[in-house]
Amino acid sequence: MSRLNVILFGLVVLLSIAVVHAQHRARRLFVDLQKEKDLGEQLAGEWNQLQIEQGTLASSHRIEEGAVNALQMQVPAASHIRLIVVGDPQGRAAR
Repeated sequence: MSRLNVILFGLVVLLSIAVVHAQHRARRLFVDLQKEKDLGEQLAGEWNQLQIEQGTLASSHRIEEGAVNALQMQVPAASHIRLIVVGDPQGRAAR
């Protein structure tokens, strides 16, 4: 009976160590998961900021301002604008 008690005691010790190891691993994985969630939220915030910046930089007013200031472009006078019509808007052939 004494030998059986020693074997059972050894088994209990091994299982206890296994439980402690599993709990430690679960806690470590949970901490890693939280870090990844925080990083995901940070990246989502940066993505939103970049979307706002892109919208600002791509606005027609900003592009027109850059063309006028940096490239010295101008809107042509109305007398220099010619409208070319290829076909009739109602689908009839032009004469």
